[in-house]
Amino acid sequence: MRGKGRRQPSRIARLIAAPALAAALTAPFVPAASAFELFGFRFFEKAPDPDVSPDAQHYTVAIDTVGADDALHAAVLSASALWTGRDDTPPPSTAAFLSRVKAEYGRITAALYREGRYGGTVEIAVDGRDPQTIAPDAELPQPVKVAIRVMPGPLFRFGKVEIAGAPPPGPEDEDFKKSTPAEIGLAAGQPARAGAVTGSEKLLVDAWRRRGHPLATIVKRDTIAQHDTSMLDVTITVDPGPAATFGPLAVTGTSRMDPVYTGWMTGIEPGTPYSPAVIERGQKNLRRLQVFSSQRIEEAKTLGPNGELPLTLNVAERPLRVVGGGASYATEDGAGVEAYWQHRNLWGHAESLKLSGAVNGIAGIDPKDFNYDFSATFVRPGVFTPFTDLTAALEAKRETPDTYTETAIAAKVALSHAITEQLTATLGLGVTASRDEDVNGTDKFLLAGLPASLAYDSRDDKTDPHEGFNAKFGLEPFYEANFGNAGVIGDASVASYLPLDRDGRFVLAGRLAVGSVLGAPRDEMPNGRLYYAGGGSSVRGYAYRSLGPKENGSVVGGRSKLEGSVELRARVTDSFGVVGFVDAGNAFASSYPDFSNGLRLAAGAGIRYYTGLGPIRLDVALPLDAEPGDSKFGLYVGLGQSF
Repeated sequence: MRGKGRRQPSRIARLIAAPALAAALTAPFVPAASAFELFGFRFFEKAPDPDVSPDAQHYTVAIDTVGADDALHAAVLSASALWTGRDDTPPPSTAAFLSRVKAEYGRITAALYREGRYGGTVEIAVDGRDPQTIAPDAELPQPVKVAIRVMPGPLFRFGKVEIAGAPPPGPEDEDFKKSTPAEIGLAAGQPARAGAVTGSEKLLVDAWRRRGHPLATIVKRDTIAQHDTSMLDVTITVDPGPAATFGPLAVTGTSRMDPVYTGWMTGIEPGTPYSPAVIERGQKNLRRLQVFSSQRIEEAKTLGPNGELPLTLNVAERPLRVVGGGASYATEDGAGVEAYWQHRNLWGHAESLKLSGAVNGIAGIDPKDFNYDFSATFVRPGVFTPFTDLTAALEAKRETPDTYTETAIAAKVALSHAITEQLTATLGLGVTASRDEDVNGTDKFLLAGLPASLAYDSRDDKTDPHEGFNAKFGLEPFYEANFGNAGVIGDASVASYLPLDRDGRFVLAGRLAVGSVLGAPRDEMPNGRLYYAGGGSSVRGYAYRSLGPKENGSVVGGRSKLEGSVELRARVTDSFGVVGFVDAGNAFASSYPDFSNGLRLAAGAGIRYYTGLGPIRLDVALPLDAEPGDSKFGLYVGLGQSF
């Protein structure tokens, strides 16, 4: 058996054993990495890896791509299993090693095809020999040298391209950036990359599926390489299959959930025209219920007698109850902790009850200076339609920023409807009773409102967006009973994200928010409904709610606000990123931003550590026009991007 077994000392070794021992006793310390053998024993030897077979075949590999540019050389290295696995556990035997070597021909050839090289050759030598001539039980050096020489050959281009059965252009393709074979490179004169052919086949099948043909397939593909002209002729034939409607939907895997309700929540109606977009939206609607750990709608392989496509929904339910929590910190706002308990499925229709509590503004030791927020929220999804939810909530809170103290209890009920996957409308009724203390004394308020809003969200990622928009517009007519004022509160915000490179490692993000209170004097509105600026989600570098109009030298709430932020986000490695940002904003006494007290500016930088839950952020902000009493800087820690 080959391997690292102990070998017996030779006669010469026995003759020099005594001098060697004396030398060993007087020699400098030998590092553990420098193993040596004496009297048949090995000293300072690293323990063998238990995952490595004693018959493992170690190797080194060198790859030469003759005349290739950097991109092609990198593609060959990436395709080679010997190269990408050179630091992994070695093959357990000579036979396994040779099998991996012989598979290299196909892997590298496929990589050449993907780059449009159809006349290339691959030569491999193991210990200077053709691997085809080496027996599976041969003794090879440890490690054995592998030399791979790749001659890519000329770059082929597409010659004649024929597609039979391509769907006509239609409105179904408007949301697809690259919806035709020519747009992804399958066109005469373009580099003949194999991916352009396979990608075009997928585009053609998907285009027919978007037109209601679920069984569309590629029935023929002919590729002819003209080596004398370095051209590749391609012929693709598509069979769209018949148009179909949705058939019955069977549901499997439910335990506590009502299977009929589960199927209804997909929004898929039997007898309506087939559409993969409807299926995708149904799966997303099930995911938002937070009841299932997995959900998948499978399509039948054949149509029913009436042209209906049967579907099967497979689900797996999550545990009924969940607890969670979080923490945050900012030098200006103090520390914060929060926790919640949630029941995901009370009565089989994904009704949820969530109890949550938060303590923020922990900057000292006196609990009277902390901010408290406790709430109970009930959600009943799927009222009226699968995309309409009923929410009822009860909240008690106490806020103690430097400018005022507010204690309030609020109740609200609302209906929200997802008009599309991106657009949601909400209409509600809310009542808030509060007690305020500020520089003007103590007041009590009883405010009833009818909040209505439209929200549009096309972000690709909620916690770390790279592209898309997140916009919200809300109007709330209200009546305040203690002072007898009626009016309207309006709020609007938009955030946009622009990737600056193809991989989205550099993102330019911007945010703008405005708000206004109409119909009531400032001193006859509860502080919680007035506007302040400053804090980690507003103008960083300034204390929470420390910016706004002033009376007698103290900040009071305003009837309007204007805020904005610009960030440049750069992902330096897979785990870390950096951010530079500028914030601006303030609140104003009038119902419209009049800039009477100017905009306050701040700038800063931060780092991001990317996790599966989103980036952990650490931001440092400096106020650019600090006034007496403002801090020199602000430090903010949280989960997710700042906006």
